[in-house]
Amino acid sequence: MRRYLSRRLVYILFTGLTVLYLGYTLPTVGKVRDRVASEYFKHKEFLLNLKLVKGKEKSVPTESDLREFLRNMGIEPESLYSSDTGVEVKFELSWKRLPELVKRVERRYRIVSFSAVDNTGKGLFKVRMVVE
Repeated sequence: MRRYLSRRLVYILFTGLTVLYLGYTLPTVGKVRDRVASEYFKHKEFLLNLKLVKGKEKSVPTESDLREFLRNMGIEPESLYSSDTGVEVKFELSWKRLPELVKRVERRYRIVSFSAVDNTGKGLFKVRMVVE
């Protein structure tokens, strides 16, 4: 059998094609490396800024404060009492007003526990919330 390509020629072709491929992809690899480094430093800067930001202090609710807060929203609580976990409130509320309630309460207090159950299927929820 006769060989058409010698081993030496195959090695030279392989080395030449590898150098050509590396020369073609090297600028792309450099761009990707720069982009990854840029995103990494943005992430680190965000984490540093997050660490330096002072959290907004939320007030500690009392029964009278929470009752007044809910009455200003037009909600009459069925029961409201202090427990060892916070102030517990029970009331009924329409499904349309539920997101606004959670948003306003979270802005002012810390919600420890929250449950809203609609057993009627009419969109009138029985809400039980513990606020701290």
